[in-house]
Amino acid sequence: MLKVINEEVCKDPKSLNNQFLNAIPFAHIVIENFLHEDLANTLVSQFPALSLMHSSHHYLFSQKYELSFWSQVSDLFSQLHQDLLSDEFSEFISQVAGKKVFMDADYCGELHQARDGGFLDMHVDFNLHPKNETWIHELTLLIYLNRDWQDDYGGELLMHHHDNPKVYEVSPVFNRCTIIKSDETTFHGYRRLNLPEDITRKSILVNFYREVELSQVPPRRPTVWATKEVSPLKALLAKLYNPISTLKHRLFGLTTAGDREEAKKIKEQIKKNLNIR
Repeated sequence: MLKVINEEVCKDPKSLNNQFLNAIPFAHIVIENFLHEDLANTLVSQFPALSLMHSSHHYLFSQKYELSFWSQVSDLFSQLHQDLLSDEFSEFISQVAGKKVFMDADYCGELHQARDGGFLDMHVDFNLHPKNETWIHELTLLIYLNRDWQDDYGGELLMHHHDNPKVYEVSPVFNRCTIIKSDETTFHGYRRLNLPEDITRKSILVNFYREVELSQVPPRRPTVWATKEVSPLKALLAKLYNPISTLKHRLFGLTTAGDREEAKKIKEQIKKNLNIR
């Protein structure tokens, strides 16, 4: 039984599958009231301070803060993690996607937070799990926790496909979930934020994977940035950065895979700051 996720949103996966597959510019779906509202409000109150999160290592192409292994933040975050990991939700999201997908209990995703001036350039995500090379990154699930979000704040999720010149937008409003297909064509990001000092853009990002035979595994691809529309300089830097990043990950592995120990170190500090026992 789901405890944090609103079970009402999971009742008609067949209809959602139709919406997902026929969405423009690529397969995605937007689900409102994804979590029980009272629990979503509690997650907002327990969201870690920026000082306890890491600045993104893609500093040339993004300005945001991240925290992996987010299930350690509080009991409620842990329960949400269990909901997403459950057989019930795995069956639901597999029906929505039309493929059997699953979440890894360990390398499941990150908390993201950005303040005024934050941005995320258009990109496609990595394609393989950090440790299991036969697990293909199939879906990205985003839960937005931004109460009283105003249009002039910006920060809409931008989605673009090379076959369609139009950029589509989804506002990151409170308790909205967006699920997007992840492959080499599903470019996404968000523009620079215009926020009051006491407001940040908060989201939970969760990755879902599909297992394939070893013979079907493609070459490993890290996050690939496409910044042609941003500036000629960034476009040039992206051309240099993308192959260097590919080589780095081939030699040393994905950065996310090394975050566990640091997450453990700050766990107690998070609980102390939030007064959670």
